Amino acid sequence: MSRIVATILAADQLNRDVYRVRLLLPTSDSDPVSFTAGQYLDLFMPSGKKASFSIASAPDSGPELELHIRHTPDSEFNNALVSHLLHESTIELMLGLGDCCLSSAPVDPNQPILFAAASTGFSQVKSMVEYLIGLGATNPIYVYWGARIEEDLYLRTLAMSWAEHHSNIHFIPVVSEPENSAGWTGRCGLLPDAICEDFADFSSFSVFGCGSPGMVYALLDALEAKGFDAAQMQSDVFAYAPRP
Repeated sequence: MSRIVATILAADQLNRDVYRVRLLLPTSDSDPVSFTAGQYLDLFMPSGKKASFSIASAPDSGPELELHIRHTPDSEFNNALVSHLLHESTIELMLGLGDCCLSSAPVDPNQPILFAAASTGFSQVKSMVEYLIGLGATNPIYVYWGARIEEDLYLRTLAMSWAEHHSNIHFIPVVSEPENSAGWTGRCGLLPDAICEDFADFSSFSVFGCGSPGMVYALLDALEAKGFDAAQMQSDVFAYAPRP
């Protein structure tokens, strides 16, 4: 895979620290740029340093890409990256990375799919869910999104709209610090606990873990304790942070 230069269309704040970044890919009939729902890309700074981000848009949505990037002011590199996205017109990238994704093979309509997202892990889930919606998939889809406080559910209304317009999609947001979310009346606690409370049997599920290594492995352990086969779970964490 080679680097390409994308146009920076916009970088808009979704909450206090998450930016929705829109990039426009170059178009070429002879060498089209493509990726699979759930994959990520690398962004390259002029210094040569890079950072990886899940692609939030579905692969059939055209040459425009969407990313969800958290600003961490205590990181010099992250500060430089966010500043570049806000003030420059182009950026180099490499896309189509990662094996935690939906294949091009037909989706089994009888297999439930469970997406477990923590924080900006929702971006990876968004790409896959919107791809499945575009396919007209009818299998049960459960989207769990865990966040520390309600404000961190930065696109909650979008996820709610999936469930409102598609009877096979179920959206369950979970807040771990409800005491810091005035007025929150939804599910509370840790994401793996909430998921395991809702189902007695996970043997038929395909599970995607989209978040930190701590969350993903806590979820895997909890599912395996209920008889789940680890081979039915996908996560980028298994590649970049494998267990010893």
